[in-house]
Amino acid sequence: MRDNLLVSGFEIPVTGSFFESDDFVVGRIDPESILEAIEKIGARVDCDGVFVSCTNLRVASIIETAEARLGKTRHLKNHALAWHLLRLAGIKGLPGKNLESFPGQLNELMDNQPSK
Repeated sequence: MRDNLLVSGFEIPVTGSFFESDDFVVGRIDPESILEAIEKIGARVDCDGVFVSCTNLRVASIIETAEARLGKTRHLKNHALAWHLLRLAGIKGLPGKNLESFPGQLNELMDNQPSK
């Protein structure tokens, strides 16, 4: 992942890992441990933001806290994928809404999209 981002022009001063390849174990990593890791990496002066790549890490419950504590942008692979899927479904934006406010609103949004 790091090499691909570097080739794409991103600067990556630091990376972090739980060094766990078993997805069943990764899915059980405590969100507080994830928050601690995000804060440790994001606290560096040379870090403008944190990208959480693993789709199996349970970050939904802690990500807003991480961003508030760090005062830096955070990006999640799961969120990027979700936004991409929304765009593919014809949903171009959610004015005044973030992805966390999205659950349960898909039917309303789809009903308001122009027909093709």
